[in-house]
Amino acid sequence: MKTEDNLQFGIKFWVILASIMIVIAGIKEMASLVTPLFLALFITAICYGPFIWLQKKGIPEILSLIAVIFGIAFVTALIGAVLGTSISGFIEKMPFYEEKFNNYWVEINNWFMSLGWLEKDSGLEKHINPSSIVSIAGSIFTGLGNLMSDFLLVLIVVIFMLLEISIFIQKMKLISTDSLRNVDNIMHNMNTYFGTKAITSLITGVFIAVSLAIIGVDFPILWGFLAFLLNFIPNIGSIIAAVPAVLLALVQLGLTSAIEATVVYLVVNGVIGNMIEPKLMGKNLGLSSLIVFLSMIFWGWILGTVGMLLAVPLTMTIKIIFDSMEETKHIGLLMGDESSVEHYKENKIHNHQNNTQ
Repeated sequence: MKTEDNLQFGIKFWVILASIMIVIAGIKEMASLVTPLFLALFITAICYGPFIWLQKKGIPEILSLIAVIFGIAFVTALIGAVLGTSISGFIEKMPFYEEKFNNYWVEINNWFMSLGWLEKDSGLEKHINPSSIVSIAGSIFTGLGNLMSDFLLVLIVVIFMLLEISIFIQKMKLISTDSLRNVDNIMHNMNTYFGTKAITSLITGVFIAVSLAIIGVDFPILWGFLAFLLNFIPNIGSIIAAVPAVLLALVQLGLTSAIEATVVYLVVNGVIGNMIEPKLMGKNLGLSSLIVFLSMIFWGWILGTVGMLLAVPLTMTIKIIFDSMEETKHIGLLMGDESSVEHYKENKIHNHQNNTQ
């Protein structure tokens, strides 16, 4: 009997694993179609809060939806107008920046050799090329530009998703109270995470753009926008956003300006990311640094450069769903950071006290 159970478990495991692999292969094959859909999900999660807030203020659902749609269109048009020239100008000057970076890198290697820290035939300047960082930033902007060409499709999907949320909640009421409670919990956590993250990311981007403009770095709005986007990636995102801007400050203005730019990024991300954001977001809404890194590799492999930007929002959505259901809470704990561990311990003590009373 035990052998039969083990056999059934083994078959079930391999069937589930094979199904997951087929789904992943299918998503990768249809990346051009799936990416706008995931972006629509991300935008819907951010817009859900304002959409519900307008309805609570007594505005009818259809008017709330129209207001949100106009808001999305206005923000998108504003971003396109402000960033369009900067992105094209940056991509046009990329060869010049790469050449300057390469010259600096060769000089640094020669300096290391003169000090005896590096052998002459090491070829380090060929194996490690810092100018590739600028290429990565360029590919991110290019990928976003291509994605914006599908804006109409994304907007239509967002409209249907926002409309479906209300209908979906009504369906859950008819199915079961427990199901409705789980859905409410998921939506509340998603609204808290994405709403807070959007506000703190916007503040981060504005401070970065203004500070870099004062220092005199080229395309400050572009780097502020990059800081806004990458702030959705905990821990790693702020570092990735800082590197190209600091290197550009070094090449364009010199070492002093590069140090000033570094200090700006450290102060802004330190205050907002480590002090303000945790207080607004609360516990149990953090991801493990390892999970963040692995999710970027995974979604980047499947969806390309834009997948790296959507990696954490997508993974965070999965974690919130896992946290909201009793059967999968342990998986959510494994995906979480230190705050998730503390939250889990507090809940365990609270549940134990309730059971003993």
